[in-house]
Formats: sequence, C-alpha cells, structure tokens
Amino acid sequence: MKDIEPEEMARRIWLTDKIRQVLWNYGFQMLEPSPVENLETLEAKSGPGVRDEIYWFKDKAERNLGLRFDLTVGMTRMVANRFDLPEPIKISCIGGVWRYDEPQFARYRYHTQWDAEIYGAAEPTADAEIIALGSDILESVGLKDHIVKISNRKLVEGFLRGLGIQSQNDLDQLIRIIDKMGKIGAEQAEREFTRAGLSKDKVKRILGFTDIGGEPGTVLGELENKLPKGEMIHQGFKELSGTIDRVESLGKKHRIKIDLGIVRGISYYDGTVFEGYDRDGEDVGAIFGGGRFDKLCKIYGKRDMPATGVAGGFERLMLSLERKDLFPDTQQSPQIFVVTVNETVWNEAVKIVQQLRGQGIRADYDLKQRPLSKQMEYADSLKVRIALVLGPREIKEGSVRLKDMKTGQEKNIKLSSVVDEIQKALQ
Repeated sequence: MKDIEPEEMARRIWLTDKIRQVLWNYGFQMLEPSPVENLETLEAKSGPGVRDEIYWFKDKAERNLGLRFDLTVGMTRMVANRFDLPEPIKISCIGGVWRYDEPQFARYRYHTQWDAEIYGAAEPTADAEIIALGSDILESVGLKDHIVKISNRKLVEGFLRGLGIQSQNDLDQLIRIIDKMGKIGAEQAEREFTRAGLSKDKVKRILGFTDIGGEPGTVLGELENKLPKGEMIHQGFKELSGTIDRVESLGKKHRIKIDLGIVRGISYYDGTVFEGYDRDGEDVGAIFGGGRFDKLCKIYGKRDMPATGVAGGFERLMLSLERKDLFPDTQQSPQIFVVTVNETVWNEAVKIVQQLRGQGIRADYDLKQRPLSKQMEYADSLKVRIALVLGPREIKEGSVRLKDMKTGQEKNIKLSSVVDEIQKALQ
C-alpha cells in the first residue's frame, strides 16, 4: 500500500472524471458496495482458499468479515435480490479494493478499480457493449493504440474435458495455470502441467491450443475446423463469434484479436472472456479484463440472472499514460495569489480572493500575513500563474497590480473588472 501525493492525486481525479464520463455516456448508473463483506459472501465466489489472498478478520461480535477484493462481488450481491429493477441492469463503480497477495509490478495490496456490469442480458450484445465500453475508456484517456484479446471459457473447458479431465477442481487448476502462462512462460507452465499429473502429449496439446490466435476474420474460419466436436465447444464458438459480430456493429472489431490463452483465472467466469492491453506496453499487463459470469447472481440471491462485466486497475492504466506522457497539466496549486502590501488592505484582499473563487478560479492568499517579499517567494514556490498585489494606493485608485509570474510583466487593472481581466489572462 502507498500514500498518494498531491501530484498523483490530481492525475487520479482527472482519470476518474474521464472514466465516469464514458460510463455515463453508456447509460451505466454509479454506486458503491460496502468495503466490508461477510466472509462467507467472499468465499461463495472464490471458495475457502480465498482467505489466503484477502484481508479477513473477526469483529467484536465474533463475526467473520473481509475487505472486498474486487467490486463485482458487492455489486452482484446488491442486485441479486432486487426484483424491482428492470433488466438489463447496467451499474458501475470506481473504488478501492484490498488483496493480501504479493505486491506485483504496477499492483499494490490496496488499489483502485473501475468496474461496470450488465445483469439480465444473456445475448452477445451485452458482451460486445462491455468490450466497447472498455475500449472507449482507453480512447478517452488517449491510449489510442490498444488491443482487446478475446476468448471463451467454454472453448477451453470443453477442450480440457475432451482430454479426459472431468473434475471441476482439476479443470480450475489447469485454467489457472493457463491464465498465468503469459507471466511465467511456456516452459514453467509445462512443468506445472506435468506436476498436475498430465502426460507429455496432453501438455503439448494444451500448449498448442492456447497458442491459437489472430485476427477474427482469419482465425474464426480456421478455428471452427480445428476445434474438437462437442456441445460445450459448439456453444463457446457460437458465443465468441456472436460477440465479435456485435463488436463490429459498435465499430470496435479492429481492436479485437482472438487469443485462446485468455481464460481469466477466477473460477466464476463461464463464457466469453477478454483482456485489454496497450500495444506498446504489454509488460504492464492487462489494463482491463472481464467476461461473462452467468451463475454468480444465483449464489447471492433468488434472482437468477446472466451477467457480464469489465474492470480495470488505475495503477496499470496510469503507468501506461505516464510512459506516453498522456496526462494533461493537472496542477492543483492556486492560479492566482493575492499579495498584500500591509495589514491595512488584508480584508480587501480576502474579498478579491472570494470573488475569484466564486467564479471557479483557484485563488489563495497568505494566511500567515508575512511581509510582501515573503508572500512573493511563497507564491513563486507554489508556481502560481498570476500574483495580484494590493496596497493602500491601489485601494485608493480602485485598482490592483497584476503580475504574470512567468514573464514578470506587470500592469494595473481595475478592481471592478478584476474577474474579467483574470479570465483573459488565464486563457
């Protein structure tokens, strides 16, 4: 975990505003689930083993509680019993999550996520909408050159079942290995598959399967012939191709690449899955990821709804933006600093500050009422754009001296038009 300094906080605020605007444009309502959940609620999604990966504790009433490790659990719990909500339900959240795992590159034990979910729509149109949303969020912050790698869990699970692996625990274990292949490499993955009890032939076939990928127009036709037959694989292919067709309607097909190595390690995913990457910074990892989780609502309530969603981490996204110098100037220091020659004009100076603040201009003054030279030094250290110097003579003349702190140029302006003059100077 880390402290967030003012400069980074200003960038986070800018990023939050950009993401929130896209969410609103897509019609997602914003909310925030509780940061604390019953431990059994968290375990219902990921099993008892999740205790090793999260912050959990007993409270004074001896209840087992845990800090949320993602936003999907709480959001799903919130809608699972809401029979009054019309479907599809489109909700979103921006908030912090806690994970008790080893800190990774661009990943902390407490980090911020944006999350959007659609409940009540089983059609590929919902998956395409979610993918387009993620892509447009990256577009909005300037990451024009990004890619969304897409697959389907039914294809992977159907393939593994075709190899004779039927136990759900064994399937989940192998899918988790596949999920981290991009990080650990094929050789390490091969060793882990072998330790899991697979023969060399099965390992080779899995590695070959997960290596399938490319442009949808090329891969889809070949994929249908390469895949083994089976109802689960047939359904997975239908969902994948249907999602790609709908993504094309939304103008995002050029962002899509099929990659059967994308499986998403969390066990509740059960359909189309995807991850978004900056093409120039795949070492950062997925900037966003998500997929379909049709069975999760039933776990938390009586309302059995299909669902699909996407989430992205702020830290990784910010790293990509910093590398490409895409953040705008997010200076939080005052734009204007009103300097007083002496204490006799202090009250007038405060009135000017409040007048500027009322017009949305960042303005400040010296709370310590120091000498003029010290005030100017302080204003310079804050990197303010303009200093307004006010003294008894200026008050008598109904004016104030404006100093451009960058150029050093000065001029007198009328107090009656100070707001208009400042707005012109700031343009």
